[in-house]
Amino acid sequence: MKKLKTIQYFVFAIILMGCIDSIDFPSTTFESNLVVKAIITNEFKTHTVELSKSIPIDSEDLIKEKNAIVKVKDDLGNIYDFSETDEGIYSSNIQFAAQPNQAYTLEIETSNGRKYTSSNEQLPSNSIINDITVNIDTNIDDSEVFSLSVNASGNNSEGSYYRYEYDETFQIRPVVWNSKRIEVVSDKPPYSFEIVDKEPEIYGDGFCYGNNKSKNILLTETTSLSSDEVKGFKIREIPVDSYILGIRYSILLKQYVLNQNTNNYYQLLDKFSNNDDIFTQTQVGNIPSNISSETNPSEDKVIGYFEVSSVTEKRFYFNRKDFTYASFENYLGPTGCDEFPQPALEDGFGGSPLLDFLQTHIFYNEPPGGIGGGSDAPYELVLRECGDCSQVGSVKKPDFWVD
Repeated sequence: MKKLKTIQYFVFAIILMGCIDSIDFPSTTFESNLVVKAIITNEFKTHTVELSKSIPIDSEDLIKEKNAIVKVKDDLGNIYDFSETDEGIYSSNIQFAAQPNQAYTLEIETSNGRKYTSSNEQLPSNSIINDITVNIDTNIDDSEVFSLSVNASGNNSEGSYYRYEYDETFQIRPVVWNSKRIEVVSDKPPYSFEIVDKEPEIYGDGFCYGNNKSKNILLTETTSLSSDEVKGFKIREIPVDSYILGIRYSILLKQYVLNQNTNNYYQLLDKFSNNDDIFTQTQVGNIPSNISSETNPSEDKVIGYFEVSSVTEKRFYFNRKDFTYASFENYLGPTGCDEFPQPALEDGFGGSPLLDFLQTHIFYNEPPGGIGGGSDAPYELVLRECGDCSQVGSVKKPDFWVD
């Protein structure tokens, strides 16, 4: 560990001196530890456990832990067996939900015979999400943002610990849109094209639906408050000029109630994953786990945590027009869509400029006669990304979407 820290300080010193020459350091001694991601909740569903191995700092390939034996036990004697459904991913053979006032233990036996056991974990009391509020605020960069905050309430007289995840979906409109397209009838001389209706199942109806999931660790607590109520905890900021909240926006918010040890784990994980700190990038092994080795507890370490949490979720919708009529930047950013070429059907060399343009452009309009090339160039085109938003979202409306 001393050797690793020495290398890290040396790297930091090089950065401070502004050195631009790359230096390759020899790999230090590396021990591969078990990495565990395991969460069971009060949701009646198939639960999953993900197993992998820690990798050297100079490696990018994730090593999945395959052919392990995984099970969860409760203190009433129930055993929930898990089977490997994909490399390193283990799913419970039956659906189940964690129950109040019961303790759960995770047991793992890897393919090399090493055994691991978690501490007993109990399900915290549940709470509800009351609502999400949206306000236009100014962030630390003095930029206007939509600020999304959650209000929730629980029933724990001593307060609770909360973690949030979100899955956001947003409606996008192409910069330009036409319900027609050019179909190539013949791609050889004599070239032939015709205008047909766009098939909605392929091209959509003029809207796309983008999707993002939360990446940050979002934690708050009510143990220091007089009541178990979350009031105005910020979960998301979106620039006011962003297309993400340009038309209509939906967010599915998940709220996890944690016990104190699980909360402490996430706090440390958040601290150690801070990208602004060069010294935290390879030290996740310092974060205590509630899973330990039965085979060799003094040397065989585990990275990860067995979490038993209460969870509730709620979906919300917001329209931009309900908050502002200010303009927003489209999904292409400052890129302009003001060029509308009108390529000829055929040139004097046996080629088709229109056919070539259709590799990067799509139909925009049929220009009036006399503009462009007349009958030899009857179609006005636009860059594909200007008339097709599928690069940033699906053309299929999600089943849950409500207009």
